[in-house]
Amino acid sequence: MPPCPTTRWPIFWKSLQLLRISAEVDGDLEIAEITRRVAEQRGPALLFDRVRGRSLAVVTNLLGTPARACRALGLDSLDEMATRVAAIIEQNTPQNWFDRLKMSADDGSAGKLRPKAAKAGVCQQVVRLGRDVDLATFPLLKAWPGESGPAITAGTLITEDRQNNIRGATLTPLVALDENRLAVVDDGHSVFSRHWSAHRAAGQRLPLAVVVGGDPIRTLAASLELPAEIDFYHLCGLLRTRPLEVVKCRTHGLEVPAEADFVFEGYLDPEVPDVNVEAAAAAGSHYRVSLPSPVFHLTAVTHRSRPLFPAIIDSGSTGEAGVLVQARERMLVPLLRSVAPDLVDLYLTAFGGWQRVAFVSIRKQHPFQARQIAAALWGTNALRFTKFLVLVDERIDVHNIEQVLGQMGAHVAPERDLFSLDGPAHASDHANTLGALARHVAIDATTKLPAEQSTKSPSPLDAGHDIRQQVTARWPEYRL
Repeated sequence: MPPCPTTRWPIFWKSLQLLRISAEVDGDLEIAEITRRVAEQRGPALLFDRVRGRSLAVVTNLLGTPARACRALGLDSLDEMATRVAAIIEQNTPQNWFDRLKMSADDGSAGKLRPKAAKAGVCQQVVRLGRDVDLATFPLLKAWPGESGPAITAGTLITEDRQNNIRGATLTPLVALDENRLAVVDDGHSVFSRHWSAHRAAGQRLPLAVVVGGDPIRTLAASLELPAEIDFYHLCGLLRTRPLEVVKCRTHGLEVPAEADFVFEGYLDPEVPDVNVEAAAAAGSHYRVSLPSPVFHLTAVTHRSRPLFPAIIDSGSTGEAGVLVQARERMLVPLLRSVAPDLVDLYLTAFGGWQRVAFVSIRKQHPFQARQIAAALWGTNALRFTKFLVLVDERIDVHNIEQVLGQMGAHVAPERDLFSLDGPAHASDHANTLGALARHVAIDATTKLPAEQSTKSPSPLDAGHDIRQQVTARWPEYRL
């Protein structure tokens, strides 16, 4: 029997934010459609304890609202993630924040939050090896018609760099091919892809672990797409403000979080050709893609004695995928300021699908600064696929669409303020016509400085500080 929700998520259950559905449901499309309808209404997390043909329960929409995500992450607001990341960056040491993550455990507080090895973990209370591994016994879901098969949608792929064994994490779906093989649906630009390319070129197998369930901070950390020299588990410890406990896998040397619900262990073989599968491009995008996908051969599955199988179902700007994007957005702001110090705020919109359109407010210091900042942002892993960047003044609330459009209408001259850069294309961008290359466009909607104006242009619609103060002081006299 699945565990009682009051045991695993007492806060959610007592506040009626977790709803148990006891009717039998199908993992093929039905659970996804139920979840989308509930998520669109910003409803509760859903626990399906009778999935047709499966003995394990499925939980969806777990972090489906910002308030619920904050409670699960131990935050007062998602903005606190930005504060936490900024604190990591601004620690009182002479190195920059990348260097601090590489410090030893004796080099200050950052080093003390490195992962700690444990002898045992709840993720290995049940162990299935070899022929006992059968994906058909697990409640993998199919979310959209036309997909090749049921998939793991809330898994974090853990791999190690071939040269220095630094761990990396990637968020991407895995589609079941048969009882012990999964296809890794990756766009070729991830940490996983980098590690796999190095192993394949050397003719070596790549050990791989897929971690499902457990601390949601792991999902947020994986979404940041860290530089190659940063250890993923160390960042998790810094964001959690306590070290992550890890245990060794049963069939290879990779370490995995001890508190996870499920761990799928195995390897990729350079002698095995890729397969083509249709799947959602990533959590948070309902676009289906057909990609040459590496084949993940399972050697073991371990899990809690009474686990729940989480799944992320895309519901556009609402639901869990949307909230995870919001949290990632808040975390990215202090990181992006390291390459663009005059960046004020960022809004990753859901227009046309995630990663398509971003609004950015900047503290403008000199003419054509928007071009400089756009180029810097496109140069980061986080925003390299963003098709449209709209840059506005710092006084504009980037989450207020009317303000952004008003700024565009008032201050954009297309012949001057539209500029583009050709860069890598995302696999899910079906509108792209340039193959692996894509054209990225920025719109400079900032108020123009004199050096940017070929003719006299209107000033911002602002009455001025003095007159505003005068009218405020005399307001009672007007008897309005």
